[in-house]
Amino acid sequence: LAVDVNEHALARLSNRVEAILSPEKLETFCADLANYDLILSKIPPNHSVIVVSLHACGAASDMAMNLAIRCNAPFILCPCCTAKSLTKRSPSNTEKRTTFDLSASFQRSGASADIEYPRSKWLMGKLHDNGVDMTLEDKYTLLAKVADIGIGPQTLSQQRQQQARAKKIVELDRLLAASEEHGYDVRLMRIRDHDPLVYSKGDLLIGGKDIAETLINLPGEEIQ
Repeated sequence: LAVDVNEHALARLSNRVEAILSPEKLETFCADLANYDLILSKIPPNHSVIVVSLHACGAASDMAMNLAIRCNAPFILCPCCTAKSLTKRSPSNTEKRTTFDLSASFQRSGASADIEYPRSKWLMGKLHDNGVDMTLEDKYTLLAKVADIGIGPQTLSQQRQQQARAKKIVELDRLLAASEEHGYDVRLMRIRDHDPLVYSKGDLLIGGKDIAETLINLPGEEIQ
């Protein structure tokens, strides 16, 4: 089951899949990831589930993780655009909505009411105890923005280093929330043979129940 808020993306996916699979092997569903129950209703009973999310923008990556947790299923996420998660959606009709205006990028990528940042007790404690005179919300906002675009004025190399460090913290926060609250085994990795200078969105968030040994033995690049 392929889910996307963009029906044009789903149409392109269907066209590409036809070249390698029979059409009945893939079902597409245009919906907002915040509609967990609606999406779950499309999954046939007694089917094994794994949630795979590629560049779900902003809080959509958190929604994909939440969807996996609701199914007690493993997940593999490749997030992007962390700063877009800072936008809070209008609470009026989020649960009933299946699609968003494609021009409203920050709105459809923003956090729904069930998602708060920081996600984990680990990061909440770190930000509370760092001695900086800012609110917790402002500290996380700064962290998420640095993870997206870096902070200046700096050299390009310094900016990339700060960006990578902040991005690692943001993604660890997501993973540790799944570990702390739901008992998931988790690991943060990078896509193999991925060149961050060519394309920066290569982080992989992997989690599941009782898979610690499997995660340890996964071949791949650990994020430093």
